[in-house]
Amino acid sequence: MLIRIEHSTSYEYSEPLLATTQYLRMTPLSGRTQAVESWALTCPGASAAVWYDQYGNVCHTLTVVKPVDHLEIRVSGLVRTRDTSGVVGVASPELPLMLYLRETPATVATDAVRDFTSRFNGAPDRDRIEVLHDIMLGIADAVSYKPGETHVHTTGSEALEQGSGVCQDHAHIFCAAARALDIPARYVSGYMTHGLGHDAHTASHAWAEAFVDSLGWVGFDPTNRACPDESYVRTAIGLDYSEASPIRGVRAGGGDETMTVSVSFPNQQ
Repeated sequence: MLIRIEHSTSYEYSEPLLATTQYLRMTPLSGRTQAVESWALTCPGASAAVWYDQYGNVCHTLTVVKPVDHLEIRVSGLVRTRDTSGVVGVASPELPLMLYLRETPATVATDAVRDFTSRFNGAPDRDRIEVLHDIMLGIADAVSYKPGETHVHTTGSEALEQGSGVCQDHAHIFCAAARALDIPARYVSGYMTHGLGHDAHTASHAWAEAFVDSLGWVGFDPTNRACPDESYVRTAIGLDYSEASPIRGVRAGGGDETMTVSVSFPNQQ
């Protein structure tokens, strides 16, 4: 599938924004599941420096050093995707798998997470891919998709205990549960256009990947009860949202901030 992505994040400030530094992970890379045919990132009034983090994500540091009252970050491009039934494989080079067993503040295996996970820790000879599918569906059953009931600092355990959340929360719970079973897992950010009867997300999407010995990394999307197909575009990976979020940063001045996000997928083929 050839997917055109147009993503705009606009900020309006009640007072002049004196300075800001923003870290962006909004640029996809070509790999087994996708080929990037074109991609551009713009932010008028800001300077940009490109770098790569420890996971191999393409990152940009945006810096604004003179006062502005408006900021708009835009990315757009064409990505050709293919359906691999969620199998991403192994990149070269690859960080040690043990890294992806680490807990983070968002993916701590609390008692609630371990109680949830215990139902999937059955016979030792049980196929790992089957266990991971069951975890994915178990999260979808236990945590209803309800925007507005969690925020970027909500942990996976908190969302699990309250029984509601969004794709970010689902991915955090999946990572916490998989790691509690000694299965390496990581958070993925990107886009989902459509598929299997599910609506497209109006902003960036999130899911998780787990490592399976015979396959490499395999994606699981509890929000949509499915493994990623050709309607998904991967942009960044990390241990949790804080390491793979599209935009993070700090600012000086600006007063009250109003953010507007627009994502569209025109002319899909």
